Amino acid sequence: MGESTSATGVLSVAFPGAHGAYSQRAAKGFFRSRYLEVFCRDAAEAVRAVSTERARYAVLPVENTVAGPFVDVAEAFFEGSVRIVGETVLMIRHCLLANPGTTLDELSVVTAHPSTLAQCRDWLGRWGWATRPTDDVTAEARSLVRNGEDALGILASWELGAIHGLDVLAEGVADEPDNRTRFLMIAAPDGTQPATGPRHAVRIGPVHTPRTRKNLRIQLESLGASRVRVPFLGASDGKRFLVEFDHPTRPGDEIAAEACSGVSHEHLGSWDPRQAGADWR
Repeated sequence: MGESTSATGVLSVAFPGAHGAYSQRAAKGFFRSRYLEVFCRDAAEAVRAVSTERARYAVLPVENTVAGPFVDVAEAFFEGSVRIVGETVLMIRHCLLANPGTTLDELSVVTAHPSTLAQCRDWLGRWGWATRPTDDVTAEARSLVRNGEDALGILASWELGAIHGLDVLAEGVADEPDNRTRFLMIAAPDGTQPATGPRHAVRIGPVHTPRTRKNLRIQLESLGASRVRVPFLGASDGKRFLVEFDHPTRPGDEIAAEACSGVSHEHLGSWDPRQAGADWR
């Protein structure tokens, strides 16, 4: 098992994806001090990396302004005991990448992460290309370079293209100009960095009554919570989800205990959405 902090005191931060992933860029923007990168297959593995002390923190993409919530993130929060300690929002500028010398007219298929395809559906439709979702964009880039294809394009970050020597055929691709993704920063419950602030999250479930969500919203708003999101993220089974809300004066765990009385729940943390973690240890 790896250590969450090296002998030199450098942080370790896990995130889904490989070099060139947007999660990597979000981590760099939030943890501005030096850190070790722990690359993970998906959000669930990143949560497990924190809960098993392979990493001190993890960065999870949770929602996009165009495509909405990322799938499987809610399930990831049930993979281990973790807490949310911060967030950051990243402007997303997808690039259409291809082998050097390829032109737009030569493309027939574009591959990307399912969320990326959803963010660019209308733009892609205007070109008439077929689309192919993939959960491993890095593997697609390696295959593209190895096979020398000129009919395949990849929607991903500029950094991914630079790493693999791909040309940028189009930049800033999205159906909406204000394309942003929000990332949550998580840590183990016994981490040394206290996190407090007006934003709170609660893990709910499993629940078995359909009125639970409506009752939670009513209870939280009656206690003075604002920006109440029930559910914020939902698991595929419909019985587990995350609730997120703002309350500037009362501790989130107190509000959760009162609003969620009788419902299986765990307070996941309180944080300030405006604060980055430059000096966290």
